[in-house]
Amino acid sequence: MTQSTRKLKLSFTELEFYETAVISTIKENLIFGHEHVQQLRKICIDHYGNRDFVYITNRKYNYNVNPVIYLDLIQVGTLKGIAVLSDKIERLQTANFERNFSPVPYELFEIREEALIWANSLVNDD
Repeated sequence: MTQSTRKLKLSFTELEFYETAVISTIKENLIFGHEHVQQLRKICIDHYGNRDFVYITNRKYNYNVNPVIYLDLIQVGTLKGIAVLSDKIERLQTANFERNFSPVPYELFEIREEALIWANSLVNDD
């Protein structure tokens, strides 16, 4: 199993950094919006620099996403993909709708290790 290299707790999420991906577990009942994306973008750019990476959201809790935020992601040129991780079918169905708004490859996973393998393949494909 791949080990994270760094963990960071923020007011709205917990982040786990891996070589090619960051896993974000958003807090329950949050409305995930523009200001959250701005903060995450800065942290990821600070961590990864000009290296490519994948954002994996671990949908452990219920929260809402404003789909317009996906437009903000275009500004992160090193973001190669987005993965949604959940063992709840309803959350994956919601994420499947959000896929329509993503400017980068976007996949759904039930198993963390599979999401990390996909992230590695996207980043190392160049």
